[in-house]
Amino acid sequence: VKLQGRWGSVADDNWDMEDAEVVCQQLGCGSASGAFSALERFGVGDGLVSLARVDCRGHEATLWDCEIRGWGPYNSSVHDLDTAVVCQGFSRLVGGDGACAGRLEVRQGRAWLGVCEDEVDMKVAQVVCRELGCGEALGIPGSGRFGAGSGSQWDGGLRCNGSEPLLSACARRPAQSQGCSGPGGVICSSYTGFRLGNGSSGCSGRVEAAVRGTWGSVCASEWELPDAHVLCWHLGCGRAVSVPAGGSLGSGEGPLRPDAFGCRGSERHPGECPVAVLGKPPCAPGNAAAVHCSGGPEEMGDQLEEMGHFSEMGPAPNSSLEEMVIVCSGGLQVRLVGSSGRCAGRVEVYSGGAWSSVCQEGWELQDAAVVCRELGCGTALEAPSWARSGAGAGPLWP
Repeated sequence: VKLQGRWGSVADDNWDMEDAEVVCQQLGCGSASGAFSALERFGVGDGLVSLARVDCRGHEATLWDCEIRGWGPYNSSVHDLDTAVVCQGFSRLVGGDGACAGRLEVRQGRAWLGVCEDEVDMKVAQVVCRELGCGEALGIPGSGRFGAGSGSQWDGGLRCNGSEPLLSACARRPAQSQGCSGPGGVICSSYTGFRLGNGSSGCSGRVEAAVRGTWGSVCASEWELPDAHVLCWHLGCGRAVSVPAGGSLGSGEGPLRPDAFGCRGSERHPGECPVAVLGKPPCAPGNAAAVHCSGGPEEMGDQLEEMGHFSEMGPAPNSSLEEMVIVCSGGLQVRLVGSSGRCAGRVEVYSGGAWSSVCQEGWELQDAAVVCRELGCGTALEAPSWARSGAGAGPLWP
């Protein structure tokens, strides 16, 4: 604690969770997960002692609102009673595979409360992923993806700009609606890209992943067909036809990533799959994973081109290989607005010299898949309601 312009430790032989709770809340670090003696956890101080014998109830706004029996600063060479705290943050994700995907909950006092899906946008998700050390936000799936939860709902709202280091640093506001349609979910991933290299086509090759912008080949030792299915689907290349032997398409540059994906085959992005990295042995040199994807029904291309306005095509989410999505180039420009990036937001089309929001009625995941593919944004994760990105100001289209 800084007292009279100088920093000093807090000494207390009865330091408890109520005291630690006030410190964590005051620092914007959520709730306390532990109250310790500094000697046993982080080491003692070597300067002044600012406060001694602090007794909090746990609800005070600041530490100096608590009962304090010893106000310093004290010059002391004895620091055996210095205190320590471990905070557990303001947010967590539950109900998913691991700590980086699930329902968003925030800490209030000693309780974890669910956040309504209307309060969770991509800016909020980006801050949550950053706070949890989970990389980038992949998506904000609607209620039901990670279960309904059994606890109470938080009655507040958040306004993040997406750059905050912690969710607790975002501005607070009243909830947007009186009722809650369901819990908000967040999917984070440290993976910022996937591609296939050194293959005969864009849908066949060595598996490469980018982690926070750095590309590397994935080890083949635990790369299996369900993992390959998800990757092919994500790349718009249909389903996996085969998983060649490791190293058959080269190993790329740099060390191989030992990441062990545990996909079920139904995920829409490899980053949604459980991944084990820590504790995995180094990958044998040259043993890089590879995949051959079906590539979609490309043989239909000539017929479609003859009909005019043909642009591209690929598999629709959750479809069989016989079904396809056709993206036509009929002169309409499409964009996503009202979110932190270009790959999420309210759908608008440029028609008649002006941008117009697309009417929500009848808008489904298949429609969203076409937009994502057209914009080069991978696979659609969901087609949320207008409340997620706000209502547009102009006329609705069509």
